[in-house]
Amino acid sequence: MHGTRRDDDPPTTELIGRHSELLALAAVLDTGPARLITLVGPGGIGKTRLVTEAAHRVLPATGRTVHQARLGRLFPNADTGTIAEEVVRSIARTDIAGRSAWDVLIDTLGTVEPCVLILDNCEHVLTGTAPLIVTLLEALPNLTIIATSREPVGWADEYILTVPPLPPEQAIGLFKRRARAIGKPIGEDPRALAIAEQICAMVDHNPLFITLAAARLTSQSLDAVLRELSGDAHDQRLTWSDDSDHPVDDRHRGVRNAIAWSYDICTPPEQILLERLSVFAAGFESSDDQARCGAELDDILAVCADPTLPEPLIADQLERLVERSLVSVQFTTTTVRYYLLHSVRVFADRRLALRQGPSNRSALATRHRRHYREQVLANQVGWYGLGEDRWLEWTRDAWDNILQAIEASLTDPGEATVGLEIAIALMATRAPFVHGANRIVTRLTEQALDITRDADTTPTALRVAATAMVGWTALWQGRQDYTNVLLDECVSACLPQTAHTCDWRSTARIDIGLPPAVEFTWGIELILVELDPNAVDVLARAHTKFQREGDEAGAKRSELYEALAGALFRPPRHALDTARRYLEQARATGTNEEIAWAELTWLIALTTHGDPREAERVGRALIADRLAAGDRWTAGMLVHYVMAAAARVLAEDLTTLTPDRNTLTTRALEIATLQGGLTTLHHALGFAVRRTPLIARETEHAITTATAVLGPAIYSEAARRGARMRPDHDELQRFVVGTLSLDDIAVAPTPAQQVPTRWQDLSRAESDCALLAAAGWSNSAIAQRRGTSIRTVEAQLAAIRQKLMITTRSDIIWHVPENLEDHIRTAIAQRPNTAAAKRTV
Repeated sequence: MHGTRRDDDPPTTELIGRHSELLALAAVLDTGPARLITLVGPGGIGKTRLVTEAAHRVLPATGRTVHQARLGRLFPNADTGTIAEEVVRSIARTDIAGRSAWDVLIDTLGTVEPCVLILDNCEHVLTGTAPLIVTLLEALPNLTIIATSREPVGWADEYILTVPPLPPEQAIGLFKRRARAIGKPIGEDPRALAIAEQICAMVDHNPLFITLAAARLTSQSLDAVLRELSGDAHDQRLTWSDDSDHPVDDRHRGVRNAIAWSYDICTPPEQILLERLSVFAAGFESSDDQARCGAELDDILAVCADPTLPEPLIADQLERLVERSLVSVQFTTTTVRYYLLHSVRVFADRRLALRQGPSNRSALATRHRRHYREQVLANQVGWYGLGEDRWLEWTRDAWDNILQAIEASLTDPGEATVGLEIAIALMATRAPFVHGANRIVTRLTEQALDITRDADTTPTALRVAATAMVGWTALWQGRQDYTNVLLDECVSACLPQTAHTCDWRSTARIDIGLPPAVEFTWGIELILVELDPNAVDVLARAHTKFQREGDEAGAKRSELYEALAGALFRPPRHALDTARRYLEQARATGTNEEIAWAELTWLIALTTHGDPREAERVGRALIADRLAAGDRWTAGMLVHYVMAAAARVLAEDLTTLTPDRNTLTTRALEIATLQGGLTTLHHALGFAVRRTPLIARETEHAITTATAVLGPAIYSEAARRGARMRPDHDELQRFVVGTLSLDDIAVAPTPAQQVPTRWQDLSRAESDCALLAAAGWSNSAIAQRRGTSIRTVEAQLAAIRQKLMITTRSDIIWHVPENLEDHIRTAIAQRPNTAAAKRTV
């Protein structure tokens, strides 16, 4: 290789991955007519390292002479003559005294044999580099130029090779290598690897940022490094820098330097738009076609445009920021979505604060929040109608921004009302369940309720509706005691102090004036927890009241659960006839949601009151339909009742005089496998149905029956095998319908192994404190209960948050092991002033 190799060239042995990029570059050189190939990507992504590796491994095999020049040390906007002289200094191998730079370039590069000129770090001098490139390519037909830049050169026949972030497995490989190099190896400990993977994701799988993160381990723990990547005003990544003695270009000294290098060459309007884009949620690179993030152009116009940055300018500025590798873009079949990676967003947010100050910055966040509230409310109208599929698709695309709008509202009691409105609209649909985020939405809603508790700007009716909706989702999460308390609070808030408020649960058959949202949650509680036929009457009242208020979605939701209650609790013949008619009607005139629910209702009626063999057959066919529709939530419930039907068939077979042992074993093994798979699926959806009496009753019957055939050891092994089925690959549903065999199930860790519990890291005192905090006890009440000071409790809670890697005490509840749930229920019952206490779980 001709040309000089500078001391700060990265060693080729440090290259992690990039095999596909090297192959792509080789393919273009071998088969394509491209004469200008530009490696494009953000700062620190590894363009220089990749092209250096190519110069050593790929280009020599093509028979080309290779020259390399680095332009990074030139001042921004250097002219063409200055750039030509810099290239000459790098590639000339003879005396150039008295000769022009152009003559030297022609003599050196104008060989008969094919020749490659690598121009590294072009982005800040593109205005001068582009003319030089064009002139050289026109003058020298055997010359190919490979450029690295954060944006394309702009030549008509330019071939652009985008250098993406590292794949996750290569990113963690680089992190481990760098940690080992500084004497802080992380080994193969599952918890350490999980934290390292989070760190790599939070720094966008960028090789430079990963290297800087690993360097932090010289003085920080893994936990501490992850906490520095909070993504908010406390994020510390912009302070990271390479303080070593080895030569490093200034633009690669730190995260801030790498991003500022691109920011500084932007025009003022581009800088303003980039800063304003930080109000949107950060995005991420993903090879998963289902992963969505970012905002569409209309969202950006609605939030960012003003007289300083008029709407007509924004589209062009946005495209320029994409070209400069500062804004990322995601294409789907119907949309184009723009987003900032985490590190760029943190940088842009700091610049926004410096330019606009806290008040203007807050105003921009308010515009973002209210824009998404209007979008949520407008789109939610289509739920239980022709627009429900479009609603789910839209919420999937906008999910991160919707959650950010709620979370950002929590800084102000007045704005938290906006967050409540968004959250209620979400929880009224299946969106949180479908997106596996019902716990997150519930937690944010609870925080908004706490913040608005004493705010005069939040209507009581809104607070009651939100509290009731939290109670509804808490039932599916297995927090029945919590729902009980929330319903008491709702009744106290919306009814006068009469005899009814003292014993309101005894009034299921009469209307005592409860709002429809409270009636609805009460009806679900009667189904799932109390197994009470009065649920039918309560849900019928909710249906009527929602209709009276003009809330068609609420009315339809109540109607669906009313049908389900009828399938469970009405007399057998009545339940079967009603469920059958309901299914026929839904298939004739209903939406996808209604049809799915009617199918579930029919299967429940068959399993509970009909022939379990027919129920099992029907259930498998229905699951095939739901699988085709991508409906995991309904499919999961259908699988549960297929398992229940199979268990009833097994129980019948056990009573025969000459049961077929092989048949019994096969069926019992399938039941055990289904039970394991359901556990994993429900965990992924945020359900804790094993704690819900209605579901637990059928599950325990299935476990007992199958264990009687297999014995505890074989049953447990089969259940563990089933638990390995991956929800995101629909493996449970495919297993039920026969398109996936037991042998096809990947031998992978169970969910419990994938996400190791950190509860065991707590001391005994911290565990006791955490249980009381999870049950909603105040710091002062915990101190009094444990005979310590409030300051001690605050210190313990700080340690608990650190060890569990959470940001608020309200997140503790999600880390409590199942064997301690009885302690939580007892603590809730014993909590001082339970009915009036603030909700913190």
